[in-house]
Amino acid sequence: MMSLAIYGIPAIIYVLVVKLKYGTNGREIARRLGLTLGESRYYSWALAFTLLGIVVSLGVLQLIPASVMNEQNVASSRFVGQPLTAMNFLSALFFGLFETGLGEELFFRGLIGGWLGRRTKLWIANVIQAAIFTLPHLLLLTIEPRLWPIAFALPFVSGLMLGWLRLKSGSILPSWIVHGFGNTFSALIVMRI
Repeated sequence: MMSLAIYGIPAIIYVLVVKLKYGTNGREIARRLGLTLGESRYYSWALAFTLLGIVVSLGVLQLIPASVMNEQNVASSRFVGQPLTAMNFLSALFFGLFETGLGEELFFRGLIGGWLGRRTKLWIANVIQAAIFTLPHLLLLTIEPRLWPIAFALPFVSGLMLGWLRLKSGSILPSWIVHGFGNTFSALIVMRI
């Protein structure tokens, strides 16, 4: 839940500032942050990106040494070797959707992507928010520097896809679906069956 709190705080500050300083109404604030349903056709894209993410996760997780997966600073490390039980499945689902996915989507796509999307061309906004999204993922390099392709390319490319979904749909919900279920699947895949 720490990730949700860390990434949620800037959104709360944003809400307070635009509400108190500018008198912006709640509906407009929600729209700016992508807290709307958005255009329905992008939910089909979200499903396709989720399936693509599962396939990519299967390949990428095979490239990460077990010693790295067991590191405390790796988000899904607490799931490594755990039995796949109903309770662990629910824990992985909560981890993917709320502990990691929601906060990151609210901050990177909702706040940053939304702000940039209102001020510049879509592709520029998308590249910048994807680059910013990549930065905290580079911390993986402190554990294993040889994983730079995974620490850089994977978050950047997924950030581009998630950002495109958010900017085109007007909502963080499609990108949250992709991000949340991708993180859930990554947690499930390291469990023992």
